[in-house]
Amino acid sequence: MPYVPEQWSFDDVVKLTKISPAYWRATFNAPPLNLFTPRTYKALRVLIEMLENDRAVKVIVFDSASEEYFIAHYDLLASEGKTEGEETSVVSDWANFALRLARVPVVSIAQVAGRVRGHGSEFILACDMRFGSIEKAIFAQPEAGAGVHCGGGGIEWLPRLVNRSRALEILLGGDDIDAVTAAQYGYINRAIKDAELSSFVDNFARRIAGFDRKPLLETKRAVNDRAGLPRLTDLLASMQDFVRATKWPETERRVKTLFEMGLQQDGPGERDLGRLLHEASVRMYGNEEDK
Repeated sequence: MPYVPEQWSFDDVVKLTKISPAYWRATFNAPPLNLFTPRTYKALRVLIEMLENDRAVKVIVFDSASEEYFIAHYDLLASEGKTEGEETSVVSDWANFALRLARVPVVSIAQVAGRVRGHGSEFILACDMRFGSIEKAIFAQPEAGAGVHCGGGGIEWLPRLVNRSRALEILLGGDDIDAVTAAQYGYINRAIKDAELSSFVDNFARRIAGFDRKPLLETKRAVNDRAGLPRLTDLLASMQDFVRATKWPETERRVKTLFEMGLQQDGPGERDLGRLLHEASVRMYGNEEDK
């Protein structure tokens, strides 16, 4: 008798489909921008506990229900909420979560057909593999252009993947990067035509799901040990530095300007965030390059 896929929903922001006991799909479902919020993080914590405790699952694919955004970035207007314990807030616990995802005894794949920036980018960097749509995927770490720096792992993951100089280009430039360039740099595994992306990832996930679980997990563990994961202390320090930077007066002014120009609105500002970051500088300081 064929397996009937099971569907789960975590606060509606993440939907889980068990394609088979060995192959799961998690879909970010907070249109239109799929902003990363405390609700998103709460859903992901529940999901990773399921992945850690289920002995049948071998591979999980993360995708998006939004056509234009995988995850736009962190919701700058979100508050953690008093019902959430301080120890499980994004600020306090993200470093632990990122390493849990990197070490979870399941192969994790991000299927990106839209924009993924900031904390969304740092989420997919913690996944084992990333595949992007040539026509639709956009990648960026825009924090420097917003007056801060990465707090969720971009500083730790990118030099391991793309080399030091390219990491600095991505982190300091804060500009949007297309999928072809991202693949050339090593930011993602491959750039694939949009019409072929879903079937490619699905076939690849089914291939992995058909292998025995033990060699998959031993291989992932060995690669993690030899290639080296970011240190927890470094991830924690980056988040602490990020929080401090958000309180700088010049950062508060810059973020206010960005909101006035369309940040976190479903419009041209978010679609072309790299351009918006530069235009905010021009509005704030004229054409001066040195402030």
